Amino acid sequence: MKIIYHSYSPSYAAAVAAAMHVGILPGEYVPTKEQALMVPYFGRKYASCYGLFIYIGIDEGYNEVYILGAKNNISVVKNELASVDDILHMDEGVYYVDVRAFDINISLPAQFHYMLLKKHYSDILKTVCNVKAQILI
Repeated sequence: MKIIYHSYSPSYAAAVAAAMHVGILPGEYVPTKEQALMVPYFGRKYASCYGLFIYIGIDEGYNEVYILGAKNNISVVKNELASVDDILHMDEGVYYVDVRAFDINISLPAQFHYMLLKKHYSDILKTVCNVKAQILI
């Protein structure tokens, strides 16, 4: 299965959730700023990455984990993927996780992203734990 954490941009909530999911970030405590800055795409501006599936890693259940910055167009992306799946007969499950509730729609310096990370860490962790429970890892 492919798990896709999506939010407005790939540089905050989606990146944090996917990093938690594959074990890059700890679940037991809020990471340090240095640990957070090691997360792929965290706090970085990547305007050209909107609409791209960005591979983050594999979880303990051998599911591939991706992030996606889709702005507010996730329904278009889902429809497109479903159409491609029908054409190519890939038949591999895709599980979308919307983390926009923890995201921001404005460009901020990385230190502000870390402040938001500390504020939302436990809520994002609950979301990731729920996803893992639903896909039976």
